[in-house]
Amino acid sequence: MKIEFALPVLATDDLCPEYGSESELLPLDTSSDGGDAMKNKPISNQCSVSVTTMNRDAILDDDAHLHVSYTPGKKGGNFGLPLGGKLSIPDGLFTKKQNISCQVAAPSQRWRHLPTLPSYEHMTSEIFILNSSLHPLKKNIIVQIPYYQIDTDHNEVNVKGKWKDENEWIDVGFLKKESSTSPMVELEIDRLGSFVVTFTPKREVFEVTPQGCLYNAHISRYITLRFPKKAYDKPFQCAIQILPIPPDKLQLAKEFYPGETSDLAQASEFIDLLPSMPCTFKRAASVKLPLPAGVEVEGETNNDIAVLMKTGTGWEIVESKYKFTRTTVTFETKSLARFCVMLAKPDRRKRLLAAAPALEGRADKERGEVIAFVALQEKFWFMVLECFPESKVEARKKEMIGKGFVAMTKELVKQDDPMEKNYFRRQPKTATTNNRGPPPGFEIFDGMTWDINITDDVKASFDSDYMENKELHYFKYLPESYRKFVIEPKTNEERAITGAINLMPIGLTDKKLKENSVFTIKLDIDEEKVKAYFKPEFVPEEPEPKKEKPNFDILNTPKLPEEKPTLPVIQKFKPLPPTVMERLMRTSRKPIIIEKESKALSGKSLRNLSRMVPEGLTLAVHLDLPDSTITGIGFDAISNGLSMSDVTYKILLYWKRTCKDKKDGAVNALTSALRDMGRGDIASVVHDQHVANKELTFDAFTVLLQPS
Repeated sequence: MKIEFALPVLATDDLCPEYGSESELLPLDTSSDGGDAMKNKPISNQCSVSVTTMNRDAILDDDAHLHVSYTPGKKGGNFGLPLGGKLSIPDGLFTKKQNISCQVAAPSQRWRHLPTLPSYEHMTSEIFILNSSLHPLKKNIIVQIPYYQIDTDHNEVNVKGKWKDENEWIDVGFLKKESSTSPMVELEIDRLGSFVVTFTPKREVFEVTPQGCLYNAHISRYITLRFPKKAYDKPFQCAIQILPIPPDKLQLAKEFYPGETSDLAQASEFIDLLPSMPCTFKRAASVKLPLPAGVEVEGETNNDIAVLMKTGTGWEIVESKYKFTRTTVTFETKSLARFCVMLAKPDRRKRLLAAAPALEGRADKERGEVIAFVALQEKFWFMVLECFPESKVEARKKEMIGKGFVAMTKELVKQDDPMEKNYFRRQPKTATTNNRGPPPGFEIFDGMTWDINITDDVKASFDSDYMENKELHYFKYLPESYRKFVIEPKTNEERAITGAINLMPIGLTDKKLKENSVFTIKLDIDEEKVKAYFKPEFVPEEPEPKKEKPNFDILNTPKLPEEKPTLPVIQKFKPLPPTVMERLMRTSRKPIIIEKESKALSGKSLRNLSRMVPEGLTLAVHLDLPDSTITGIGFDAISNGLSMSDVTYKILLYWKRTCKDKKDGAVNALTSALRDMGRGDIASVVHDQHVANKELTFDAFTVLLQPS
């Protein structure tokens, strides 16, 4: 038997199904096609809660719908994964108490799981993390993973995997599933770990021998290479690769580099003809390439069209006699490299040398924006720092403002500004600040990263992961790229405060690109918001006892004659012998010793533990709670919309009430259950805190929260 995982391609227009409840233990009905649910839609509802009802734990743990956990039992079956993925488990693999779980890395947490990829490889799916209490697997399972649609004419799909307990990402074998409405990749594996779908440019490779070669490319019917006999003494391989330049990329180059591109009218794709070894041919090779889209040549010559080649020293025009057809140009060259066919304005052909590098640099870039969305409640200040293409700005602003957020846009940092050298220093306000127009746009590309620095009168709270990672990553081929933080005042002063989120790009070598990407986002918080933040919580006062009115009628009542107190009659008893008294005082019951419960099982400890172990229903199975109790808690969680940590907390409270020994015995049972479900790290922390007679706090789990 085999277990199957399949990942569908996600598109951007429809809603994704939200799998998040551990109570969904029924097998997936595979008779219906779930392709429509695999469209590319933002995967996280990080701001779906109304601002007026925001809860700190709900916001920070907003990825509950990206996690599922199943206890398949001995029968196995087919199960649903987040975002439309599928899991197939054979029978006889798991026992009644063993479980398997899948979690998709939320956009704000991708930094914890990112693979290291070369510059030409890009992520096109979310990161799927598979875990199980059974390790290793005795049979294969099959997983289907969804990925976002890509340009398949020029790119090909790949799958990267990192096995559990290993640190290196490697290529994983897969099958493409084209039968459904949305494509997936299917993995047949016997080891669990993290998986992500990537893509690389499509390459077409052919052999060239000393006897010559004529090759018509399959990747483009307009590309032909002819090598004469004895052009080179040794055989070698030649790879063909195409980097498309859509019209919007040409327009972007003209906007950012108007001087260099002013005389450029049209350009073809960048076509790489790459030999497996550096070689200069003894006899020139003939190369045929396509003309720019929409350009046709009627005669045999055109002095405004040039073929440009990128050499080790830069771009140069191929000085060769061009032979034109209506849609192609043929020329001769003694070396192979990157080529591009360009059309210049009349008599401006030489100016194409300046346009080529400007256009090449825009091939993977687009105009973008970074915005901080802020929601200020009385006791809760929440910020989402997001990067997206400029085309999505208005729609995203409208969506977030409708949910109660305020959009804070950036201010560009000038080169002569002191923040260029010390970007975390606050800029003084000037009288002309409010009169400036919007800052010029900047370019973003896949993998672009900024260093985040929150300064001035605000700071990120301990509940955020700001101290663990201070970077904002942009993922071009994924629907969302953001970080989220809970912010708070630095001091207890009840006054108007200002804050700044300063962003400095990391690893950029292009000076102009770097200058346009250094900026700050200002936060101005008025005094009323600050006072509301520090306002003491309302505690209802206990009602004062009512004073009884004096009864003046008592003064008018006649006095009764005083009665003499009767003396008590003391009866005399014969004293009992000591042996009889001892027998009467002896009890058959064992003395009751009142023993305090372990501090590791206090209410506060169990609440913190529930946040670290959201798989509450799985934990309940390993704690041997009755099936009826588990089912009742599961349905109660669904009907009341409880978060995963709330479900775990309710289960732990119920279990503690059933424990007779609330000290060593209960702690041993809890740590044993945690180890059975694969959370030995959490079990070790619980045991250590119990031995030290301390409660479970977030500080105790700090080591586990550190990035691996």
